[in-house]
Amino acid sequence: MSDERRRVLGWIAAGLGAGLVSVVAAPIALFVAGQARRGGELTGEDEAVDAGAIATLPDGKPVRVTLRARRRRDAFVLRENVVLGAAWLVRRGESVAAFSTVCPHAGCAVEAEEGGTFACPCHRSRFGADGARVDGPAPRGLDPLPVAVVEGRVRVTPRRFRQGTSRREPT
Repeated sequence: MSDERRRVLGWIAAGLGAGLVSVVAAPIALFVAGQARRGGELTGEDEAVDAGAIATLPDGKPVRVTLRARRRRDAFVLRENVVLGAAWLVRRGESVAAFSTVCPHAGCAVEAEEGGTFACPCHRSRFGADGARVDGPAPRGLDPLPVAVVEGRVRVTPRRFRQGTSRREPT
């Protein structure tokens, strides 16, 4: 067989192989890309979630609430009632403040104290009713979370922040 003929047959075989691969790979690629694009019925990452009725919150007393997304879709899986974290809600009249329950020092769980203040039981950081750092090794105050009251319902946007730094850096 001549070199010219071998080269032509090689090109034909390579073309048929590439065509076969694309016939199999194209539908798979379209499926994966479509699932990833479809995304967020409710991701919870940048969307406010319902944290309860404002009427149930006592004035001036912190209430710990679990933040849940009704539905959360990643690329392929739809999950329901997904826990995204927690928040401390403090009502003052018709306004509500929300704070992360995570201590900015080392990530421990912050507890509410009598008088509406907060404390980290692990490393003895203390925070005022407004979330400001009062004492201890925490490098900053409690991290505030975006909150809104819509039609009598408190809506909180979950956020996570880097610990151990004086600057509030989202993770």
